Amino acid sequence: MPRFLKEQKKSLVFAGLLFIQLVVVSLQVPFGEEPSHFEKAVFFVFSPVQRAIHGLFHGASNVWNRHIYLRQVEAQNRQLRDELFNLQQMNMLLTNELAGLKVTKDMGATLSALQRSFLVADVISVDAANIYKSIIINKGMRHGLASNMAVVDRNGHLVGRITNPMSLQEATVQLLTDDNSAVSVHSETNKVLGVLAGNGKSGTCWLKYVLATNEQLVEGEELITSGFDKIFPPGIKVGKILSIATDNSLFKKIEVKPYLNFSELSHVAVLTQKMDDVF
Repeated sequence: MPRFLKEQKKSLVFAGLLFIQLVVVSLQVPFGEEPSHFEKAVFFVFSPVQRAIHGLFHGASNVWNRHIYLRQVEAQNRQLRDELFNLQQMNMLLTNELAGLKVTKDMGATLSALQRSFLVADVISVDAANIYKSIIINKGMRHGLASNMAVVDRNGHLVGRITNPMSLQEATVQLLTDDNSAVSVHSETNKVLGVLAGNGKSGTCWLKYVLATNEQLVEGEELITSGFDKIFPPGIKVGKILSIATDNSLFKKIEVKPYLNFSELSHVAVLTQKMDDVF
């Protein structure tokens, strides 16, 4: 080996190693936008994983957002249902109130012919054991009601009378169909007197104490109150005669169909002027 090469051996080795290192480094450094082989390998291996993870988190996010949305929709629907229910209740109450006002107005126009002061009341219950016995109304002593005040329906036909028990807010009405009811009446045409007694089993009435020899009454004739009992004012329509029969007794057996209509008995009017105040 020439002497010159021997003296420069170390320098040449160093220069060669430096060149190799630059080549190796150049292989790992991208030129411009071109990625390195290592980056390509890492991207190839991990990009599907990243895509899966992204899809998982994106799907979970969608599920959570949908869950929150559905919860909000459910809450809104619940609120709307509550509001609808409240509106329906208010509508029903207003409808009932308007119906009650109309009934009161109609009753006022009809009952004005009686020329007596009256108080309109709602029927809130009937006797559970016998519907022909009594009813309860939503007016009581606080409203000036007292025992033996006459009660009529919306058409001015006799219903019964105020009786005990009675409270400040409610009162009992004994119906004229009650077995213990008694009303002094007479026929409209010939003024034949009798006592109308209730028949609690059928909802009809009996006209009692009409002599068997009396031939003035006929079927279909109307009966009205006479006022002789000092409870019911005179002139109130009660009902019509259904049948007239005779047997070996002293009195006729007369069945009466009262005008009292239980299907329309939602409101009644109490005649607040008692007969005791008149006579």
